[in-house]
Amino acid sequence: MTDKNLYPTGPTFKYFSTSCCAFALTFLVTLHSASILAQGSTPDGKVEKPQSGQMPYFDAVPDPLEGFNRGSWVLNDWLFRRIIYPLSSGYNAVAPKPVRNKISNAGHNLTYPVRLLNNCFQGKWHGAWVETERFGANSTVGLGGFFDPATKWGIGRSDEDFGQTLGHYGSGPGFYLMIPLVGPSNGRDAVGKIVDLPLDICFWIGVAYPHEIWPEAIRPGFAFNDISGNARDYKRQLDSFVDPYQALRTLYSLNRQRLIIDYLPSYSGDCNPDPTVNSVLFKPVAPNFADQAVTRKAFIPATGKKLAYSCWMQKKPAPLVCYLPGLGSYRLDRSTVAYADMMYRHGYSVVALSNPFQKEFMESASTMAVPGYGPADCDDVVGALKLILSDMRKWKGDKITGTSLTGVSQGGYFTLMIAAREAAGRLGGLTFDRYVAVNPPSQPAHAEQRLDEMFDAPLAWPVAERRKRMEEAIYKALYFADNGLDVSGSIPLTRIESDFLIGLTFRYTLMSVIEDSQRRHNLGVLNRDPGKFVRQNSYREIRRIGYAEYTDRFLLPYLINSGRGNDRENLIASTALNQSTEFLHNNSKIRVQICEDDSLLTPDDISWFRSTFGTNLKVYPVGGHLGNLYIPSVQEALVRLFSDKTTK
Repeated sequence: MTDKNLYPTGPTFKYFSTSCCAFALTFLVTLHSASILAQGSTPDGKVEKPQSGQMPYFDAVPDPLEGFNRGSWVLNDWLFRRIIYPLSSGYNAVAPKPVRNKISNAGHNLTYPVRLLNNCFQGKWHGAWVETERFGANSTVGLGGFFDPATKWGIGRSDEDFGQTLGHYGSGPGFYLMIPLVGPSNGRDAVGKIVDLPLDICFWIGVAYPHEIWPEAIRPGFAFNDISGNARDYKRQLDSFVDPYQALRTLYSLNRQRLIIDYLPSYSGDCNPDPTVNSVLFKPVAPNFADQAVTRKAFIPATGKKLAYSCWMQKKPAPLVCYLPGLGSYRLDRSTVAYADMMYRHGYSVVALSNPFQKEFMESASTMAVPGYGPADCDDVVGALKLILSDMRKWKGDKITGTSLTGVSQGGYFTLMIAAREAAGRLGGLTFDRYVAVNPPSQPAHAEQRLDEMFDAPLAWPVAERRKRMEEAIYKALYFADNGLDVSGSIPLTRIESDFLIGLTFRYTLMSVIEDSQRRHNLGVLNRDPGKFVRQNSYREIRRIGYAEYTDRFLLPYLINSGRGNDRENLIASTALNQSTEFLHNNSKIRVQICEDDSLLTPDDISWFRSTFGTNLKVYPVGGHLGNLYIPSVQEALVRLFSDKTTK
């Protein structure tokens, strides 16, 4: 199996935040919190009794050294942001990607003895032979490993290390360990790194030249080369998460276990996943499109802070599309960048901002102590859009020929709410030429209920099998993250597995919202202080809270205490889009795209969309929630909604 444990390199870590896109399943993000959600026991061995309607939990790896580990994380994060990232920008300019790839190939080639011996230690004789073939081909024809003819010739890989060898023979991870200057590990893998050290050819180069400095810099040089290639992606990931330490601890621990057991997904069983899983295939066409974004900031008087936003401007005058991403999504996550790339390729300039359920917006633009009430969050979005468009017109006003507003999922919900406000004359001068909403949930309360139900889906499994089958779903997601998702055949996920992974994704989003909001505005709901440096106990409390409980314990009391209402049912009802039917009905500026099999919509919701938007509604029979956006024909039809007179 391919080892992805290097920090912070490797394709698994490279994409580990692609991102909490609203109601769009991204398997990597799913796995950030996967280790804390399954049946089992706590690190002290006590079985946790599941509460009604909730999933039981376990910690994938104990973290008794959390204080030390978080301190190491702070150091590593500082080194990356202050030293490695700035240096990588210059390095990447003088060493383009093909050069960096060749250097990376050479560095990997020099660790051949590590892979050879650990394959042998585990009795993986075929793997040992494959690695020998690869080393021979790349060391000779590949000129010392700088080139990789082995891959072109179909020679595989069998990356193994001593940590995996120990795990192969039953050694557990022990405890989590964040090593200064190195990155995530655990007790077992730390021992493995020590044993593997003298098996690296770079080590013996240093032994051969004991009085020279340059041999000692070879392996760190290879590591810097690998990190530099992913530095921008990694920084975006750091910026998008409330607590990257928590996410990395989980991802590392689960992925190491997957590699140790050499996991391969099984295609047996009833493979009928929710089509939403295909949303992971929606990605930018243009290489490094995210890097082409210009980041600007708009001052928000209501908070006294500046809100960052990203823009991609056409060189010639063009219409501007303002994009609102889905629940918990960051302005530079993969799905947001994919949407921006789609519009940019069709001649539009694009502006994107983070979702109100994402820390950047919460900390800079939200006037609410806790987000989640649609009308209030929409107020904050409108305020941010006014200031962003004002800044854009001062900066590039001569390049903007018109403006449209669009969004997916919760972003689509806000798009329709804003369209209704304009029709009602309540936007205070803000106006758009066109509104395009993709898969908007018409009833947020129902959508949140469905997310809780999806998270609870494994309760349908027998208790004795539940933990194993949940782990199976998690390993499948990790496998797809590394190897891609092939939709040409049957995707090896059952409906329960896909529902669980979708629900798990957005339970992590909710955890982040609670942790971030209560750290800044502690409402006194939690028993444990969310502001503490050591947060394991706090997370164990927060991870039990679903969307319905969040609404009842955090959101509604806050709304009532702040004078926004005093009736639970009326407050919830006020968030539904049908409250604005008279302003949305046959509105010539609005276009909507939905899927009939979207699990966040009810049959009554579908009927409401049809009766409200008529010919301005595009309905697909299948696609789930954002699960058809990767299809070129769907993208072409979506782009046409920005300029057509009626839908087809």
